Amino acid sequence: MLALVIAGLAVPAAATAAPVNEWPQYGQNALHTSTNPAETAFTSQNIANVKVVSKAHFDDNGQNHGGPVVVGGRLYITDFDGDLSVFASAGCGADSCEPLWTAHIDGSIDSSPAVAGGVVFVASTNVHALFAFPAAGCGAATCRPLWTGRMLDGATGSVTVADGIAYVGDFTGHLYAFRATGCGRASCAPLWTGAGATNENLHTAAAGNGYVYVDSFQSTPELFTGRLLAFPAAGCGSATCKPTWTADLGGPGTGVAISGSTVFAGSSTLFGDGVNTDYHLMAFAGGGCGHAVCKPLRSYFTGGFGVEGGLAIAGNTLLASDNDTIDPQFIGGVFAYPLAGCGQAQCQPTWMGLSFATAPSSPPVVVGDVVLVGKGPASGFPVDSGFFSYPLRGCGATVCQPIALLQLGEQMGYLGGPLAVADHKIFMASTDNTDGHTNVYTAALT
Repeated sequence: MLALVIAGLAVPAAATAAPVNEWPQYGQNALHTSTNPAETAFTSQNIANVKVVSKAHFDDNGQNHGGPVVVGGRLYITDFDGDLSVFASAGCGADSCEPLWTAHIDGSIDSSPAVAGGVVFVASTNVHALFAFPAAGCGAATCRPLWTGRMLDGATGSVTVADGIAYVGDFTGHLYAFRATGCGRASCAPLWTGAGATNENLHTAAAGNGYVYVDSFQSTPELFTGRLLAFPAAGCGSATCKPTWTADLGGPGTGVAISGSTVFAGSSTLFGDGVNTDYHLMAFAGGGCGHAVCKPLRSYFTGGFGVEGGLAIAGNTLLASDNDTIDPQFIGGVFAYPLAGCGQAQCQPTWMGLSFATAPSSPPVVVGDVVLVGKGPASGFPVDSGFFSYPLRGCGATVCQPIALLQLGEQMGYLGGPLAVADHKIFMASTDNTDGHTNVYTAALT
């Protein structure tokens, strides 16, 4: 018996697969934590040495609000003209690269692609369909979709893929759940459709805790605001599902992220016949509150502008991009908060990262002990774009200077699209206004 026990103890535990150094969808994962745990190249000690090493030219004056994703050595990016462009993420050996292959839809795209299971998904703002293309290409310069998913309206956010299901929201309150492998036909119906209000746009969904959460922009003649809606991730057993619970966000929704059993949602300024507050970031119990409408567990100070770009979660820190001006000496770039709260109903930032212009901002991205935030204009003058870096743990003061700003160019147009970090590189899309080229700029340590 002793021998058997000893033998049993000698059997090694099953190895845990190492995370893959990729950025396959908005927020890196279905939780939208905007972190890449496999990326170890960048630290607060070396991030100032990062330089632009190449650019991928994917359109002319066609930038949208989406960003690049990186999977299997390939970089995928969409543009407002309806194109999906694919590049080698390592570059092409030249300063500027052209696509390996492209795909086109007869409509506009205003969001990030998502890659899962050998398929790249894109959704259109004005074509009522989800498009699934072969991620490896088709052997030709231009590829046709493997299949499309039927929608009732155009998409207002990026596709999120979790556990074999692709989720996407539309302009008239619908959240669609499609089987990511398709249905064996050229055109597929959703597995189920979530029903919000017809006057709200459902943004990019996040999935976790057995739920799929989506924030919204809700408009009435008197008020522009937003909600958080929670649906069961597996559906409700019917073709159409009502939300399990909802919550008022105090302004149009700007992003959702999940940590454990808690879901976080941000919003921007409340417009119209309502009272704006300085607390536009909220934490909710992921399973709801036992009622149809829930109140937050706690809220976080953001200033009246609210969350500008989106959220990130790293360790015990919650981060949000913010453009509020707390005093004449400060324009917010990123706010950092205690993830678990502060023991009170309302929490103040642990630290705030300074930037130099009130301008479109990306969601924060965390790699190692560094926070990255894209911005444009970044320095106020000239009309540049680039990304700031900050120490994740702050600087020992309430307001922190950035470690560095990597400027992509001095005459740029940037709409706040998300960054991606993978393969020891940082990727950010922006338009060079000197030649009109819209590029994904690749930065690396040099």
